[in-house]
Amino acid sequence: MPYKNYFLNEDTLIVYGNFFGISTGLLGGWKIVKAVFNHTVSDEFYKMPAVKYLRLVAKNYGLKSYFGLLTAVPMRNLSIGSAEDVTAFITAGVDNPNENTINMILVLEAKVSKAGMLNAIITATEAKSKALFKLGYSFTGTNTDAVVILSTMKGKYERFAGPASDLGKKIWKVVFEGVMESLKKK
Repeated sequence: MPYKNYFLNEDTLIVYGNFFGISTGLLGGWKIVKAVFNHTVSDEFYKMPAVKYLRLVAKNYGLKSYFGLLTAVPMRNLSIGSAEDVTAFITAGVDNPNENTINMILVLEAKVSKAGMLNAIITATEAKSKALFKLGYSFTGTNTDAVVILSTMKGKYERFAGPASDLGKKIWKVVFEGVMESLKKK
């Protein structure tokens, strides 16, 4: 069943919860967070440093404990997919490998080891690359792609999330399908 605790408007997705996570985005790293957002940038983005803009978006939504992602891709391209205890929120745009971005937020409703969360980044990236190849692109991503892996720290303990593990198979499925769907929404 898809993770349902999220808000979506024309330019922002916010996923709420109590998470232990890792982010490759601006101000990322390992953290306990209450929210993650993916925001389609406005013209204001180009008038200030990216980190300042990210913090401004978080402030506008009242977020204090968060990971944030920024994109030029409209939220109408958002794909939300799930496989049991894995939900992926994906926005993808690839005019070429140096423009637009592919942002992935994965909610894992399980207790996932740190190594498993790192496995999840690799699995999601491999699935994203496979989707790009399947659609005829000759590159594995853009220069601004980001991924956030969130563990609810509840439920089944998962040590691994590589593509051969049960958790990894679900991650692969939802990311592959999500990237394909988002790119087809142009």
